[in-house]
Formats: sequence, structure tokens, C-alpha cells
Amino acid sequence: MRFAALLLATVGVAEANWKSGAVTGFEKFTYGKFVTRMRAPNRMGTVSSFFTYWNGPNFYTGGWNELDIEIVPSVMESPFSMNAIYGDGNKKNESHEYVRHFDPLDDWHIYEMVWHPKYISWSLDGHEVRRVSGDDPSIKFMNKGQSLMMNFWTPTFESWGYGFNPEDMPWYCIYDYVETYTYNHGTNGFDFHWKDDFNTFNTSRWHKSDNTTFDHNSTTFRKEQAFTHGGNLVLKMEPDDHPDADYEGDYHRFGHGNVKWTPEKGEPVGGEHEHEYHDDWGYEGHALGHRSFHGEQWGPHWRNPEDHHPSSLESLSEIS
Repeated sequence: MRFAALLLATVGVAEANWKSGAVTGFEKFTYGKFVTRMRAPNRMGTVSSFFTYWNGPNFYTGGWNELDIEIVPSVMESPFSMNAIYGDGNKKNESHEYVRHFDPLDDWHIYEMVWHPKYISWSLDGHEVRRVSGDDPSIKFMNKGQSLMMNFWTPTFESWGYGFNPEDMPWYCIYDYVETYTYNHGTNGFDFHWKDDFNTFNTSRWHKSDNTTFDHNSTTFRKEQAFTHGGNLVLKMEPDDHPDADYEGDYHRFGHGNVKWTPEKGEPVGGEHEHEYHDDWGYEGHALGHRSFHGEQWGPHWRNPEDHHPSSLESLSEIS
């Protein structure tokens, strides 16, 4: 009955409390290349992310630094969002664009961000889909050491939260690996730094968020919702009153009233454009509908996602 009540309250845009996972790297990067192979769930009203973020010390809005890859299924025509968020000393600004004619389709894809002193770029499955360079102010003001982060959350604003329906939870955002490269000032290129295959959870590299959230987000991040399984990092989303091994009693009692709030991470504003995702890259875009699946349309270096970690993907449905 409790879950049914939450369901009635949240179909459309998430307004009740949900719990999910978030991880933050301890290391700070000033410039670099960041790569992940991610399987984002095609669930409207959610955001699956891979991003860098300056979290202080002495955080202030005018000093904001953040680079985002976010998969937003509610933006049905263009769910791949790319954002450079920067403070100009006074206020937060955003340079935000979508990739057109690309649908993740619950599949594995390789996402990459390159942060160079003279440009910022985003790539998808080995193809560059956006580049910001030259005199764009995001290049000038993107200059602070940032942590690498991943989270899975539920926006409360209409454009990204539309169509939310939690009836088939739990949902999983899955990362196969993360690679990092550091910027080499001598060569003006990037040197391989490390790769995490998530065979175990490296507590010297990653921190699990616990009892935290941010504005315009109805999800609370809890440490037990982030874990490794079958060679993947898994972020699990479900109702926040769902029984769980690390807590006892009524989980809904935690609510957002007692959680730790981080700075606002809200809806992208202004300067939104779209980039074409070309069909000859090996994808059908939206021809099959946003919730459809097509096992024949992967690019030349792709396999069926179940071929990579078959036992781990099948057994996720068995995790309570």
C-alpha cells in the first residue's frame, strides 16, 4: 500500500522520495580526458550521469566549474545532454546542447569528455559530437580542479521529469569501466592515468554519497545503493521506504528534511542547441520509438550488451 501511494503521487514528475546511488572520485583534475562505458536505463523522469565537478573548498556560485554528460529519457527527441557550467565570478552560466537523433535504447555506449586548456569536447562511441573552443567564456572560466562523479537521480522540473512512472522499479544505471587521462603541458596531449574495471569497489579512489541530495531532485543518495556487481559499478534506484540491509525501520522517515544538501544542480538554462547524430554511425535514432530495442543496429565495434557481462546483467533483476 505504501508503494502504491507513492506511485499515485509520482506518475508524471517525481515528487516523492526515492533513493539511488552516487559516487565521487577523491582525485582532482585540472584538464583531462574522461571515458566511461555506460548503460543508462531508458526510464523517463530520470537522469544518468558522468561528469566532473568543482566541490570546493570554499565553494561559491560565481566560481562554479562542471562538465556534464547526462542521459535524460524525458527529452525524447534528444536525450543525450552535454553541458559546461561555469561561474564568471558573479553568477553561474551554462553552455548546454543536446545530441539529435541518438537514442541510448538501454544499450551500452562509450561516452567521453575532453577538457583541454583551449577546448572542451564530447564524444559518443568514438565520434566527436560537440566541441567548444576559441573565445567561448566556458574555456576561460573552466579552470578549477574537479572531481569525477556519477549519479542516478530524478529531476522535479517538467522538461526532464516528464513521464516518470516508478511501477517497475528497481532501476539500474550500470558502468562497465572508467578511464582517465591527464593533460601533458609538454606535449599538449593526454597521458593515460588509470582505468577502473569495477571488479571491486576501490574505496581509496571513490566515495559513496550517503544521505545527500541537491535542489530540484527528489532522490536521496544512500551508500548502499552504489555497489559493484559482476565487473560493473551499479547505481540502484527504488522507493526510499524499501527495506534494505543497512537501515532498519521506516526508511521514508529520513525524507529530505534530514539529508545533507549540496549546491543547486538544476535545469539547464539558455543557449540550448542540438547536434545531429548521423545514421551512418550505425544507429537508427528514434525510428523504433524511445522505449524500443534493436539488437541489429550497433556500430562496428559493438557487441550485444548481454555478451559483455551476461550473468551480471541477468542477475541484477534478482537483487532485492
